Formats: sequence, C-alpha cells, structure tokens
Amino acid sequence: MESRVRDIHDILLRVGVNDTRILGIYGTGGIGKTNLSKEIYNTFTDQFENCCFLANVRETSKSEYGLIQLQFTLLCEILGDWSLKVRNEDEGMGLIKKMLWSKRVLLVLDDLDQSVKVETLLGGCDWFGLGSLIIITTRDENLLTSNNVHLRYKVEELDRDEALQLFCWNAFKNKNPSHDFVEITKNVLHYVGGLPLALTVLGSDLYSRDIHYWISALEKYKKIPPKDILKKLRISYDGLDESEKSIFLDIACFFTGEEEEYVTKVLDGCGFFPNCGMKVLVDKSLITISEWGRLIMHDLLKDMGREIVRQESPEEPEKRSRLWFHEDVRHVLEETKGTNKIQGILIEFPKQDWIDLNPETFSAMKRLRIFINRNARFSREPNYLSNELRILDWRSYPGYSFPQNFNGEKLVVLKMYESLFKELGDGLKSFQNLKIMRFSKCKFLTKIPDMSGLHTLEDLNIEYCNNLVEVHQSIGFLDKLVNLSIVNCHSLTRFPKSLKLRSLKHLRLSCCGRLEKFPEIDSEMKRLTFVSLEDMTAIEELPSSIGNLTSLEYLVINGCYKLSWHLLNSISQLQHLCGLSFSCWSHETQSPFIPSSIYIAFPDLESLSLSTRTLSKIDHFSLSIGRYSTLKTLNICESNNVILPKWLKRFVGLRELELSYCEQLKEISELPPNIEILDARGCRSLEIFPEVSKKFEFNTSSLRNLRLVNLSGCHNMVVNPIRFEENLEDQDADCSLTFSGNKIPDWDYHCKLEIPNSYVCDGINVNLVYSDEIKGFIACAAVQSDPSQGFSITNPMHVKIYYNGVYQYDKYITCFTWDSDDLLLYYHKLDHVEHFKSVGGILQLKFQIRGRVLIRSFGIRVVRKQKETNTLQDVTSWSPCVNIQPSSETRIIELYPESNEENPNVVLELGAPFSREA
Repeated sequence: MESRVRDIHDILLRVGVNDTRILGIYGTGGIGKTNLSKEIYNTFTDQFENCCFLANVRETSKSEYGLIQLQFTLLCEILGDWSLKVRNEDEGMGLIKKMLWSKRVLLVLDDLDQSVKVETLLGGCDWFGLGSLIIITTRDENLLTSNNVHLRYKVEELDRDEALQLFCWNAFKNKNPSHDFVEITKNVLHYVGGLPLALTVLGSDLYSRDIHYWISALEKYKKIPPKDILKKLRISYDGLDESEKSIFLDIACFFTGEEEEYVTKVLDGCGFFPNCGMKVLVDKSLITISEWGRLIMHDLLKDMGREIVRQESPEEPEKRSRLWFHEDVRHVLEETKGTNKIQGILIEFPKQDWIDLNPETFSAMKRLRIFINRNARFSREPNYLSNELRILDWRSYPGYSFPQNFNGEKLVVLKMYESLFKELGDGLKSFQNLKIMRFSKCKFLTKIPDMSGLHTLEDLNIEYCNNLVEVHQSIGFLDKLVNLSIVNCHSLTRFPKSLKLRSLKHLRLSCCGRLEKFPEIDSEMKRLTFVSLEDMTAIEELPSSIGNLTSLEYLVINGCYKLSWHLLNSISQLQHLCGLSFSCWSHETQSPFIPSSIYIAFPDLESLSLSTRTLSKIDHFSLSIGRYSTLKTLNICESNNVILPKWLKRFVGLRELELSYCEQLKEISELPPNIEILDARGCRSLEIFPEVSKKFEFNTSSLRNLRLVNLSGCHNMVVNPIRFEENLEDQDADCSLTFSGNKIPDWDYHCKLEIPNSYVCDGINVNLVYSDEIKGFIACAAVQSDPSQGFSITNPMHVKIYYNGVYQYDKYITCFTWDSDDLLLYYHKLDHVEHFKSVGGILQLKFQIRGRVLIRSFGIRVVRKQKETNTLQDVTSWSPCVNIQPSSETRIIELYPESNEENPNVVLELGAPFSREA
C-alpha cells in the first residue's frame, strides 16, 4: 500500500499544487481501489481544510433521488452545514459551483461507472478552488476518458511478496506461513494470483484448518480457471452449509447496507440461525459489520451472489429464487409469471414507476418470504399473499385491506407507507411472530385493532396517520414491546388507559393534540428508561402511577402547555432519573410551583431543564443540595427572574448553566464554583456580571473552571476586553467570551484583517515563527450570523494547528451568535508543546469558518509566557493593507508583510459575495 501511495504522490507532483487536479484510479473489481483511495485520503486530508469522501457513488446514484443525496452530502460535508436543501439535480449543481468555487477541497468519488452522471457532482475544474484534489475510482477506464481525466493510476494485482504477506495475515494471522504450510501456500498463491479480495477471502477460509483440508481445498481450486475471479470466490460460498448459503444470498440480493439487528430478526424468522451463520460469513470475509452496525458486502461478492441466483435460470427469471433487477420484476408481475420458485422480491426502480399488476400474479408464489417495494405504484391490489412471508414492506399498498387468504402467521416485519388501508380488521391477531410494525402516512387508517395475539412484537411505530382515532387497549399489554412511538396522529383521542409493558424501554408520544389523558403505569414496567412527551397539548396531568417507572433515566416534556408544575410531585419516586426536561409553560392564571424536594427526590439527576416563560418564582426553588451534588447541567432559560437565586451557588458540581432569553435578568452573581459554561444569550436587560464587566475573573479562586461565556445580544452589558487578556497569565485551559460589539479591541496584534462587508469569510490561515516564549494566542473576531440562518449558530470556527506543515491537533470555538453584531474572544493555550520541538519552526493556525457567518474583522494576538516591555514590537510594525474588490475571480488573497521582520504570512479565503440585508 505504501508503494502505491508513493506512486500516486509522484503522479500528482507532475501538476502544479495550485492547479485543480483530478486523478482517476481504475482497475478490476476487488483489486483494492477503495482501500487505496482511503489511504490517500487519510494521507492528504491534513493538507486540506475541506474534505469529503463519497463512498458507493454508483450504488447510491441508482436510487430515484440518489444523485441529489450525493450532492447534498458533498455540500454538507465540506460546508459543515446540514441545514442546506437540495431539491433537484440542477439546483445541486448550481449550489456546488456557487458555494465551493473558492474552496480548496479534497474530494473522493468512490466507485463510479457509466451510469453515473459525473457532471452533476464535478462539472468542470472551475467548480472548486485552486489547489483542489479530486480522486475518482472506477472499474471502467473509459469513464475517465469520457470525462477528460488525464491523471490516471491503474491498480495492478499485488506482486508475489505483497500477495504472500496479505494471504498469510488472513490464513495464519502472521506475515509468514507456518513451517508445514510453506510449500502448499506457494501452490495456493499460484492459483489465487494477486487479487486482494480473493487473497483475503480464501485466506480466511483456510484459517485454522489442518493440512489435509488445505490439500483438499487446493484440489478444488485447480478445477477453476485462474482468471475466473468469481468462480474462485465461490469456493468460500461452496463451503457454507445450506442455511449459511441462504443468508449470504439474501444479504447479496436484499440486505446489503441494512442494520445487522434488523436482518438478524428476519433471518431468524426464516429458520436460518443467523447468529451463527452471519458469524461464519464474517469469519470468511464474505461480509463485514460496519461500526454503525450495518451489513457490508463487497461489490464483487454481491455480484457473485446475484450471479449464483441468476444461474438458477439464466433465461427465465420467474424460475429463480430471488428477484431484484427491476426489469425482471416487471416481467414477472405484469405478465403473471409468478412461480413456486420465487422466495424474495425487491422492487427498486431508477425512479418511481407504475406496475400494471395482475391480481392473480402472487397466487403461484407459495414460497414468497420477502417482499420489499421501495418506489413502485400498482394499478390493482393482489388477491393473494403468501403465508410464508417474513417481510411485507410495501410502500403505497394499493388495497384497503389484506387478501382474505393472508394470515401472516410467519410475518416478522410489517411496514406500510402511504398505503390505502382503512382498517386492519381482526387479522392482526394471527401475526404471532411479528416483531416490527410500522405504519406511516396511511391517511385512511382510522383504528389500530386488537393486537392481543402479537406476543412477539418489539417495535411499534405509527406516525403521520392524520385520521387515526383509536389505538386498541390491547397494545398496553404486549409483553415483548421494547419501543413504542406514536407521532403526529392529530385525530387520536382513544389510547390504552393503562400500560403494562414489561419490556418497554422507549416511549414517545408526540404531536397528538387531541389525546387528553396519559395512561396509568403498571408497577411491572421496570425497564423503561426514556419517555418523551412533546406537544401533547390536551394532556392536563400525569397519573401518580408514573412513579412506578423506577428505572426511568430521561424524561422530556416539551410543549404540553396544560400541564402544571404539580406534575413534579407525581414523578418524585423516579429515583434513577438523571435527565429531566420540562420546557412547557402553563396558563398565565396559574401560579407555577416547584417542589422544594425535587433534588432530594432525584439524587442522581445530572441534567435539569426548567425552561418556561412564566417561571417567576424560581427563587422559591430552594433545594436541599449537598456539596456533592451530581447535577452537571441546568437550564432555566426564559424565566422572569431579575437576579439569580442565591441557592444556585450551592450546586457545587454544576458545569453548565443555561440562562438564555431571560429578558428581565439584570444581574449575574454568586455562580457555582465549578461552573465551566455560562450561556446568557438574549438576556437583553443584563447589566451586571462582575466576573466579566469589572474583574473578568477567569481562572480565579471563585470561578476556577469558567472557560466559556456567551453574552450575545446582551446590549446593556458593558464588557472591558482588556480584562480578558490581563487574567490569562495563570490560565491553563482554553476560554472564550462572546458579547455585543462590532469592532475588535484596539490591541497590538500579530496580524489584523479588515474583511469587506460583501463577502463571507470561509477561512483564515496565519503562520507564526514558533518561540518557546509563546504560551498561546488570542483570536478576536467581529462576527454576525447570516440573517437567513436564524438567530444562533454553534461552533462557527474550527482551528487546526500545524507545525512545519504537519497537522498536530484541532479545536472547536464555541459561539452562539445573536441577531446583532458580536465580538468573539478566544484564548488557546498551546498545550501540546511537546509537538513543537524546534524553536524557529513555522506554527500555522488554520481557522475554518462554519456556516454563513460574517467576519467583519479578525485579529491574532500572541500571549507570551512572561510579561515583557514592548513584547510585540517585533511584530506589530506590520499593518497589512488589503484592497479586495468583489469579483468572481477573487478566491484566495495572500497577504505578505511589508518588511523582513518576524511576521506571519496570512491567507484569507473568501466565499461568494453576500448581501447583508436581512
């Protein structure tokens, strides 16, 4: 791998580093193109501020909105803004060109073929900033020719030594073969060749086997032509038992990319013993499990599996066990070609399309186990469905009910999206193996019937069924139910009066505005850890039986405005509660009351949110708090307090305090001693904050851990930034302050930039000559958020630290900007000085601006370890003069010092012209 990376580095050097370079990596499937591109990406990523790796482009682009999703991911990964909207391909192309033309990016497009419209992602070289590097991997060299990619690297098979090493790591878990296996290893490699995937798969197959197994396996290898890679790989498949083969083929045809847990439930329902079978597939390198728990199968292996199925009947798809190719599916369903051979069908057209269904088509499919419809619409409903079905995932099901013959006894997964169901009838009682049931946007569905027969149901999700009125009482007694979610069912008025769900862990009831009562809770519900009630506007109280949820850890109650504070009495028995959010507000006629025993009741409470606009008596919230309080986060935003209550300082364990939008708050004093983060944005009346306005006591005996203060939008607060610097001498950690203002402090800066109002600043790079006297630096920025982005933006800056061009570490600068001009002061202590070994090296600070944040001015001030007279005289004689004219040609402006003294080189990266009008 290292030699290949070096080869590619040499190819890239043929083109100037300031040019936009496009490199094509091509070769046969399984040759290692993706792994090589990942290695290059990881090698060069520190040299770019904006990086994106788009994996599986070919597969993703096949779906109806695949290219739009790729455009969206590309934009969001590079811009760091996931709120963007891409509605169609043309809009995506325009956004990429408009928003990325000034950015120096590292972009990898992995696995392209001729079906991918490359121009929708790349366009021309002028879509990206100078110095950008784009890497394309493909099996088809002609794709590179047709897209004018002149820099190319063909991935060849591994040489003998490389192949030997890779094979041995898989077959022996060592770089060399065992003594008794030396000769037979040579013979195996002679037939396998240098294809990395084949070496990995076959090595895994032979791992821990005795010499007799190897000899027998080698005889099988000799019967297969050496160049026929798929047949070589089939050797591992042929070594599987029947259930393992079925698992492999189901994954290859239907489940690549799905969650392991989900697929395991389905395959277990098929009687395939997946807990054992998938472990065998992993051991043989036929599948892998991603860090997110999803099933990954290499394209070559997936193609092999599908080819095995195709060979069951090359000319007649209706005689195959599995159908996935949309034309084969259309042929079978429209021509009434269904047979008893078919076990699974996946319908996924390139874009949504109609199927003229003959109602009799499914009658012959007696063995159908899997039916998944992603985006087809059907002209008529079926009059028969197989009782062997384990998955019925049918988007836009065309009937009002199931066929009369269908009993669903073996069904494991039932998903209906935008279906025409009016009622489910009594048929659900027979769904005795059902584990997952989801109904979404079924606008005619009015009732969830008796489900008492669903003894195995684990996941019930009903959302956006706007005409749903009733959920049957039997749902409250499903012993195996783990997740229950009812969301946006606005007509729901009848719900189980009580819940006795002994396995339930997560309960979510949201936006069901007509539901007036929360159910009684049985004493046996010991596993429930999370309850969320959001916008349940008709519920007036919670039953006292909610205290039976003794294992509850997180309780969220938002927007339930008829609930009063008295509900806290009913939850006082929740001994294990560590997170409580009550961001509701009662009617003005009510007098909010918070029981003084709340903290005694919740000894493990770590997070408490009491956000409410009518909380005027928070000073009565006198808690019995010991010095060993567990509370770490407290949110009392939007209260009407004028000063902070005195009891607040007794929270000795409190780390984060949220006071935002307390518009009557005038004074902040007597803070908890270990507070680290204070957010008081939008406190328009705030005038007094002694630690900031007078002393600025960061890192003092009273506030020794305070490191982030946000006073954005506090217009009456007068802050003296000089105090910020004066108290940094003993500061051992980063700290930042945000407050109202439109001009950075009048300091002597190492460098200072004034940025045109018509531009969004995307990045600022500053080079410093390192000295062991440098303790850290202060970054000062006058900022304003883009009005179109709303009031607040979190983490608008990301700074990367380099030393002599080598990446060291990075930091995120947290700041919540308001709807006004703000100043951000950020101090960073160079706490990794062990990386900076030589005095005189170049220390580079790369500030990346996230989101649409306007930077009016920016300055860097060096902080020395010892105070000296005229400390900065050697660098402050330079005041760069910048003249930037708005122009489509402007991308990167380089600012150089006017003298030969020790001065930084500053690079300012500007985005497209931007209107400041709100």
